[in-house]
Amino acid sequence: MTPEPRRAADDETTATTTVGAPGDVPTSGHGGTDVSLDLLLGEIRRLQSAFDSKIRYDEVRERFVQSMSDELTAYRENQALLHLRPLLVDLITMYDDLTRVGETPDCPAETAKVLALFRDTVKQVLARSGVEPFTVEDDVLDRGHQQAISVVPTDDPAANRRIAQRLRPGFRWNGKVLRPEWVTVYRYTRTAAPQTTPPQTGTTPPQTSATPHDAGAPDATAARHSGAPDGGTTPAGGTAPPSHTPAPGQADDEGAPS
Repeated sequence: MTPEPRRAADDETTATTTVGAPGDVPTSGHGGTDVSLDLLLGEIRRLQSAFDSKIRYDEVRERFVQSMSDELTAYRENQALLHLRPLLVDLITMYDDLTRVGETPDCPAETAKVLALFRDTVKQVLARSGVEPFTVEDDVLDRGHQQAISVVPTDDPAANRRIAQRLRPGFRWNGKVLRPEWVTVYRYTRTAAPQTTPPQTGTTPPQTSATPHDAGAPDATAARHSGAPDGGTTPAGGTAPPSHTPAPGQADDEGAPS
């Protein structure tokens, strides 16, 4: 009778050791603990990888949506500018004309005052349309925002391409230049010193050329060598005509007696 109770106690101890909560991994000894930690670390890595993938997907989708929104906004602005640009440019031209007429010296004071009020009204219309005037603060010409209407010559190299006078302000709409600022700029021009030739001593002055009347006359020396008398010409036959000698008492060409 003694072995039966002892066998039952051993079976109960074995069941207590092997039976646990559902889903638990046997943790008897050091090997079971290592297996459970490895499984836990694997699950953590898998969750982290899935979380990183989700974050990257959200970032890409956000950039795509932002790019689509920017393109749509730019398209709307370009369409608006395409339709409004002619009208805005005409208003800017009217603003310049009113300013130019009002600043003329022969414009009466009352007329200049009325033109100034009308010009301010045009400026307010441009402002309500989103157009704002601007001037470049730098003194060097900016070709992207300024237009040189005329140039002023200068002999100072440091003043080259610098603003000499501001004529009209520029106008822009949503950061885009509708009309650049009108300015006058300096341009460096190198003035060459006049070249002077020193006088030469001991030289004879150049002889003047023969007059058209004397251009065809032969030289007296050449005539003597050819056998022709002085002042005559040798015809094609080889004989020279006799020279004309006035007779005594005959008048010369001036009408005086010889």
